[in-house]
Amino acid sequence: MAWSAVGKIKSVDVDPCPQEPCVLKKGTNVTVHIDFTAGENITAVKASVHGIIAEVPIPFPLKNPDGCKDSGLKCPLEAGKEFVYFSTIQVLQSYPAIKLVIKWELVDQNGKDIACLEVPAQIQ
Repeated sequence: MAWSAVGKIKSVDVDPCPQEPCVLKKGTNVTVHIDFTAGENITAVKASVHGIIAEVPIPFPLKNPDGCKDSGLKCPLEAGKEFVYFSTIQVLQSYPAIKLVIKWELVDQNGKDIACLEVPAQIQ
């Protein structure tokens, strides 16, 4: 499931994730690509990732939460143009083997959702 308050999401790709729930193997990386059209001018993008367990969001560390740096985006983003964001997270060996929902969120300079997606997952 994906949505946006200040744009239109064209596609989302989580790799590796050929089907839901995504099986995330400890010691591997997961990469997300979000193709979207900006609905307004955007001067800053902040990324965050949470694992939602029993309705409680637990933050996953991102090496680079600045969506305007090393993620395919060059800010400012112009309204009406198409962009592709990408980032990778590590599935650490220390994570428990559980079912959860991964929430990946991009917000603009005003805290509005540029893109927000939730993906059912299983850590193994």
